[in-house]
Amino acid sequence: MTRFEMTNAKTQVLQNRETGLRLWQQGAIFLLACAVIVSRRPDAIFHAQFYAEDGHVWFADAYNLGWWHALFRAQDGYFQTFPRLAAALGLMAPLSLAPLVLNIAAVAVEALPVNILLSSRSSAWGSLGFRASLAIAYLALPNSREMTISVTSSQWILALCVFLVLVASSPAGWGGRIFDLAVLVLCGLTGPFSFLLLPIAGFIAWRGKRRWYWVRAGVIFLLALIQAWGLLVVDRGGRSPAALGANPELFIRILGGQIYFATLLGGNGLAASSSHAAFIVLVLAVIAGTLFVAFCFAHAGTEMRLFFVLTAMLLAASLISPAAYPPQGVTRWQLLAEVPGIRYWYFPTLACVWSVLWASRSRIQTLRAAAIILLCAMCFGVVRDWKQPALKDLGFVESARSFETAPPGTVTVLPENPQGWNIRLVKHSSN
Repeated sequence: MTRFEMTNAKTQVLQNRETGLRLWQQGAIFLLACAVIVSRRPDAIFHAQFYAEDGHVWFADAYNLGWWHALFRAQDGYFQTFPRLAAALGLMAPLSLAPLVLNIAAVAVEALPVNILLSSRSSAWGSLGFRASLAIAYLALPNSREMTISVTSSQWILALCVFLVLVASSPAGWGGRIFDLAVLVLCGLTGPFSFLLLPIAGFIAWRGKRRWYWVRAGVIFLLALIQAWGLLVVDRGGRSPAALGANPELFIRILGGQIYFATLLGGNGLAASSSHAAFIVLVLAVIAGTLFVAFCFAHAGTEMRLFFVLTAMLLAASLISPAAYPPQGVTRWQLLAEVPGIRYWYFPTLACVWSVLWASRSRIQTLRAAAIILLCAMCFGVVRDWKQPALKDLGFVESARSFETAPPGTVTVLPENPQGWNIRLVKHSSN
């Protein structure tokens, strides 16, 4: 970047800071983002039910063991503070409304990156209009079914929030610092992301040479130590014992089908296809997509480059040790190739979409034209994946009401999505 470009960039940052959004505007944006999120899965609010770990683990542990004791239990090798706190809030409502409480908490976290992006502290990403386009793309992201209104998957959203906070400018007062620390602590105690966010925080602290940056890096380091203790001591056997089954062919299928093509088409079955022609198409997609992302990485600003680095680390960690439990005779990578819309494709898909948005502003006409064509193609995936399928009604509300009238000590197994899961609760005497 030339001195002239650096001067223009600094001027733009100053202008954006002076025209930062007011508090009521941020509040309105937060509510609008929540409404957009709910529109993708309205049943999560208007007919809320537990899904997978939401009820089977988080709420069941909070109810049967007590929320405070459950808070210190590891799951899949890591401490999971946010979903356990959400389950603790769910205990304050009738059992039939507990899923709604957890889903509202998930919606709130899912909307948070929009506010951070549109904050004046994120002005280094670009103009307010460009950041708004990043936020819209985030809300409309295809191939993200598992991420929509899920308190279990909120840990990935919290990791995105921490990253956006790390690359943002320093907060002006104590209010901003308290917010930063709250997000850092909540994310650091929810899942393994502090391990991968630590080098990002360290680089920013070394580069920025500000005391606050070192404080943030120190906090993430301490949180990483806590999660390492959970992984190596508290729950050493928490990871899947199934064979990994890694090989170059499956890697190409996953990268081409679950990430590059899914960015354009939404969730698809190309990665699971055994067709030779489909594999050739995926190989071409991997070559073209990787070259495109590499070019963006080489020419984008620091914030976008660091996001690519974090995404690459997350994808590598996800493929090295996925929490996948395939049926007997199936490897974990085979299962990953067959399942679209899961959390492991979230950051890579978002990185692809954001790189296309960045390229659409390029001064290179060929690159800009290609990016605009890709953006038009993405509309197909966005429309296709916008509405998430509603969970099957398994009669949870009726089962919950029956449980509430049961005598103390009654052991009840409540149905839960996906089918085959359930929630085992032992009735308390105080209820």
